[in-house]
Amino acid sequence: MTVHFCTLFDMRYATRGLAMLESLHTKFTGDMTLTILAMDDRVPALIQTMGRPEWKVLTVDRMGDIGLIEARNTRPHREFCWTCAPAFSVHMVNRSADGDIVVYVDADLFFFGSPQILLDELADEGTILIHEHRYSADRLHYEPSSGRFNVGFVAFRVGDEARSCVNRWRQQVLDKCVLDPENGYCGDQGYLNEWPSLYPGLRILKNLGGGVAPWNLVTYTVSGDATQPVVDDAPVVFFHYHAFRTVSIAGLAHIAAIPAWGYDFSDAAKRLLFADYASRLRKISYQARKAGFMTAADTSHPLRDAIRSWLGGNLILAI
Repeated sequence: MTVHFCTLFDMRYATRGLAMLESLHTKFTGDMTLTILAMDDRVPALIQTMGRPEWKVLTVDRMGDIGLIEARNTRPHREFCWTCAPAFSVHMVNRSADGDIVVYVDADLFFFGSPQILLDELADEGTILIHEHRYSADRLHYEPSSGRFNVGFVAFRVGDEARSCVNRWRQQVLDKCVLDPENGYCGDQGYLNEWPSLYPGLRILKNLGGGVAPWNLVTYTVSGDATQPVVDDAPVVFFHYHAFRTVSIAGLAHIAAIPAWGYDFSDAAKRLLFADYASRLRKISYQARKAGFMTAADTSHPLRDAIRSWLGGNLILAI
């Protein structure tokens, strides 16, 4: 059995994507492939220069999905990226052998442990694996708009049920893929709400170490170390760096980071989950610029504002 991991990103998310891919490559020791869907024309050259030889790069045109190509001409870039994840999943499932596993992974994840422990929850008869947001009490109001489940890590055991699921999901996002929280639309994500009632082989992830994210982090006591953070008693398998922001200060590139825009965390969480990640992204950004690929910070702070933010604990200096 081969596990086929796939992800997508553009240059804006390239440093995150490279960090995620390296962590996955390091932690997963089974038979696997890694495929990246390039969301702009600079990503293929970046992967060729900074990636590993065994990583595969695909473009939307090479996928040959006519409906997806037509959607590219009518949708904003963000919505088009959301549209691509289900279509990319269809492409990967259709080209994989029955019994293999296809895993779609968001670019802003980082693996501290092997995802095999998560895939093991499919056991013998599971066909689809998804994970809940597990919102903390102060974020429960997100569920009506963002959905019960998160699409950051979705696994399919290739077979009839997986093909039925991904093809239906693809058609749904081609029909409508918008951010419309008042009506329950959150890109490609809200459609997962109905999956438990449609697919008998679906499994909802039980391991708390999969799906740790800003929207549930305050629920847990964070311990361990930066190599292996722990939430309560569960080693973190992957963390979802949603709302992470790289920061340039006074014109200097990527020297600081905001752990998660709109969230506040304990000092232990910042130290064990965010500081090393910020340093990794800074290093990758430097290497990319040295190789001729410009990567811009997400936001810029004047020096005075940056000092105030750092003293207030809202900024991490990536050293």
